[in-house]
Amino acid sequence: MKAKVVLTLCASAALLLAQDRSASGRANDETTIRRLNEQVLKAYNAGEFATVERIEDDGFTLSGEFGELDKAQQMEREHQRKDFSSTVQLTVENARLRFFGDTALLTEVEKWGDPAQTAGFQTTSVWVKRGADWKVVHLHYSQLGGKAQ
Repeated sequence: MKAKVVLTLCASAALLLAQDRSASGRANDETTIRRLNEQVLKAYNAGEFATVERIEDDGFTLSGEFGELDKAQQMEREHQRKDFSSTVQLTVENARLRFFGDTALLTEVEKWGDPAQTAGFQTTSVWVKRGADWKVVHLHYSQLGGKAQ
C-alpha cells in the first residue's frame, strides 16, 4: 500500500512538472512569436528584406484585397515599393494568439502612424514551428474603415 502511494505521488509530481514545463515553453513560444511578428512588420515597412526573408517560411503566402501572392511574388512586389520608412510608429491592438500544437494563429489590429488618426488593418497570421524556430507561413490583412493609409 505504501509503495502504491509513493508511486502515485511520483506520477502526480511528474505530471505537474511536465505541465509546468509545457506552460513555460508555451510562454516562451508566445514571446518569441510576438517579437518576430513585430520585427517582420517593421521590416516590411522599412524595406529590410533580409529580415523578412529570415522570418517568413519558404512556402509563405500573403493575401488581401489584391488576392494571394506566394513568397516570390510578395518579395518582387516589396522590391518595387518606393515608400519605405523606418520611422513610422506601429501600434498593435487586440492581439490574440492561439496555439494548436506546433502551429499558432495570431489575430490583431495594426495601426501605422498616429493610432487616433489611423483606421489600421485587421490581420491574421499563421506561424509554424520548424525545428527550434517559428516561421510565419501565411498573412492575411484587410484595411479597416476610416482614413486611408
